[in-house]
Order: sequence, then structure tokens, then C-alpha cells
Amino acid sequence: MRFGTAVLAGVMLALSGTAHAAWWQAQSRHFTVYSEGNDAKLRSFAERLEKFDFLLRTVTGVTDPEQGSPVKVYLLSTEAKVRDLARNPNIGGFYTTSDRTAFAVLSREAKTGKFDFGAEEILFHEYTHHFMLHHFPAAYPAWYVEGFAEFFSTVIFNKDGSIDFGHAPLARAPGLVLGSPYPVANLFARDTGGLSRRDGDRYYGTAWLLTHYFRYTPARKPEIARYLTDVANGVKDIDPNSYFAGGLAGLEKDIKVYMRHRMSASRLTPREMKLDPITVSALDPAQGAVMEPELRLMNRPRTEDLPAIVTAIRAATAQYSASAYVLALLAESEAAAEQQDAALVDADRAIAIDPKSARAYAVRASILLERAQGSDRAEDWKAALTSIVRANRADTEDPVPLALFYRYHRMRGGTMPDIGYDGLYKAFTLLPQSPNYRINFAQAMAERGDYATASILLDPLAYSPHASDLRAAALKMKADLDAKAPAKAPSPSPAP
Repeated sequence: MRFGTAVLAGVMLALSGTAHAAWWQAQSRHFTVYSEGNDAKLRSFAERLEKFDFLLRTVTGVTDPEQGSPVKVYLLSTEAKVRDLARNPNIGGFYTTSDRTAFAVLSREAKTGKFDFGAEEILFHEYTHHFMLHHFPAAYPAWYVEGFAEFFSTVIFNKDGSIDFGHAPLARAPGLVLGSPYPVANLFARDTGGLSRRDGDRYYGTAWLLTHYFRYTPARKPEIARYLTDVANGVKDIDPNSYFAGGLAGLEKDIKVYMRHRMSASRLTPREMKLDPITVSALDPAQGAVMEPELRLMNRPRTEDLPAIVTAIRAATAQYSASAYVLALLAESEAAAEQQDAALVDADRAIAIDPKSARAYAVRASILLERAQGSDRAEDWKAALTSIVRANRADTEDPVPLALFYRYHRMRGGTMPDIGYDGLYKAFTLLPQSPNYRINFAQAMAERGDYATASILLDPLAYSPHASDLRAAALKMKADLDAKAPAKAPSPSPAP
């Protein structure tokens, strides 16, 4: 793709306009927060994230050994930057995964009113999805997935260190109160696809209301627990009416009465919290210089966007030619833009500076794998495997080399060694929120004849609240697997 001088200048300004901004990072047990600028807000924000994670663990009773990589959170200076990065003019923040990490992007700007969605509320909603997918990966009704996330999105951090949770999401109040709750029968029957903004607010608001109702109504808790367990375990021909006293009509009548009364909320006291120290430090200026183009590269760029991303990162090498980080990132962007020869050169430059650059070795490995598949020469396969092994040794907690090792054996053909499955399994456990790793691991289990486990692994994708080609593919794959399995095993993940 060719760019005119004026167009290229504009793109460069958009991509690297903050190249000289001071970036800082706050590192905690479960998060790494990057921020344009350092002030008291950065440390307190990281502390609130850790408190929120502790809250989720406490309420849901999670005691499993912790696995997975820290979530990365990027705080940009303006909401306009977030929307531009997301290619969506209507959002104030988002969460997604790359092949290396789960990450969220938000604005440092405060929300404008109590009935607006603030950046932290968006993050807490999305992190609750992340947490549920990590610790309770199963098939849940769409309304419950969203209602559970809405329930925890409205936490209040008090000055005494306590956390209140269970409050109504005020941004949903106009649709819920003025528009009335979304019909419960419809809520149970559909997902979030195709809803208008007005009905979307009513849908999410009613999902929150039901979640709140079941959590604070002891008599109803056994009903919803039995319903969610049967849904998760794939019980066929479920009739929601049979699970609730009075059926769905009775449930709707009860929640309309419930919403007219003062609702309960809960509090977690400071004495109950145990948080590890948080470290705040200046980010390496070279990494800060390429932060925004790196985010664009991470966030599934369109093909037509890649040349500008490469150009922006390449421009940073003029100032940071001795940075292995920048050179490895440049190599990765060049590989994405199908500039393989340049990518190999820059990966080698990064390795010469830092022989433990896992990212640079992974770029080399990916390119060499494709070349080995084309040539089928033993020396080419060996070169690819050598890069994979070195990438893994450089960073054993990076899922990319682990997935490449499995891919290497798949491409070579023959019997997959157990160590290949082990590598893919670890990549999946490091980042179970990644749809690619989840699908690949499900396919691997199917190859080994464990169709029931493979089907269960696909549940979070197949029953996602949001319609997509990925969900359709997961549903089809599940149907094929279930047809081969003698019986679906019970879900190992009870409803939280």
C-alpha cells in the first residue's frame, strides 16, 4: 500500500503523537498498569484493581492455586484515543486478548455524571468476565453472564478501606425504571445480539436485577443454582418455568415488587483484605515511545493499518536503535505485514542486543516454520525448532512459544508427542481467555479421543452472550463432538 506524504504525516502523528510522553507502570500481583503520566491516581488505581480481584475471590470462594499472566491495563490520556484505538466511537474502554496477554484499555478522564458509564465500571464489568472465564468456564445463560458482571461493576471504595458491592448500576436506571424491566421470558430466551440501545439498557438492567434478586433472596437461591448447574451440564430440553416457583411469569412479578423496595448491598471490610505490595516506576522510555503503535498491533489491526504501524515503530528505532524491545516489536509488526525478510533481520538485531528476547525468537520461529513447511528440509525444521526452544527458555511463562511448539509438531506431521500436548495445555492455562488457545486445546483433546472434555472446553465460546462467527463455529464444533462422545461429562466448574 502506498501513502501520500500528507497522509503518512497524519498517520505518523496519530500513531506516535505521545512518543515523548512520560509513561509509568504500576505492578501488582494480578495487574500491570501502564499510564500516561504518574500521580497518586496510578497507585490508588492499581490498589483498587487488587482490592476488586480480592473481592471476587472472597465472594466466589476461589481458593485454587493462581495461574495465568497478570492482566495489562493501559490508561490513555483521553477517551478519544481509546475510541480511535477501538475503532468504535461509542465506547469508553474495552477488554480483549492478544496471543500473549489479556489487556484492557481505558481513559484517565473521569466520567461526566452519575448516570454515565465510567472507565472503572467498564473495567470491573470486563474483568468480572475475565475472572469468570478463568475460574468458572462453563455454559451459562447470556443474561446471567452479563448480570453477574453488572453486579460487580458498581463497587464503591470507601475512605476507610472497605468495599461496598451490590449497588444498582445507575447508568442502567433510566432504562430499567422508566422503560420497565425487560420481559423475563425474553431475557431467558435470547442473547444480547440485535438489541436497540434502549432495549440493551433494559436487558442489562434486568439481568443485574435478577442476579441481585437471587443473591439476596435465600428462598430463591436453590432454584437458580439448580437451573445454572443444569444449563452448564448440558441438560437437554430445559424449560425454565419448571425451575422457579410460579414459573417465569411469577419470577417477573416478584422482581417488579423487589425493585420498588430498598435493596441490600454488601461490604468487605479492610480487616478481611490481604494485598501484596504495589511497585510504581518509570517505564523504559523506549517502550513508552512505541506504546500506542504496539497497542494497535495487539488489537487485531486491519490489513490496511499494518504498513502505518510498521512505519511508526520503525521511526522509533532512529532514537532507540539499541533497544531490543523496540526491535523485537518492529520485527513482530513486519511479520504481521508480511515483510518476512525485514522481520528476520530486525529479530536478529534484537537478539544480538538481548540474547533472551523471547519475542524476537518467537518472530523468527513463526517465519522459519512457514519456510520449513514449504521446503520440507531437515535443516529448516531444525532452525525453526531451535528458535522455539530458545524463545521458551527465555520466558517460560510466555504462551506464544508454547503454542508454536505444538504447531511445529502439527506441521511436521506424524504422532503428536505428549510434550506437544503439554505445551499447548500450558499456553491455554496461561491465557484461557484466548479463543484461539481454547479452540486449539479443544481440538487437541478431540484428537486424543476425549470428545467430552473437548466439548466442555468450548462452552464459554459456544454460549457467549454476543453473536459472532466464532460462536457459530464453536456451536457447530460442539455438536460434532457431542455426537462422537458417548455422554457429556458433568461440568467441572459450578456456577459462582
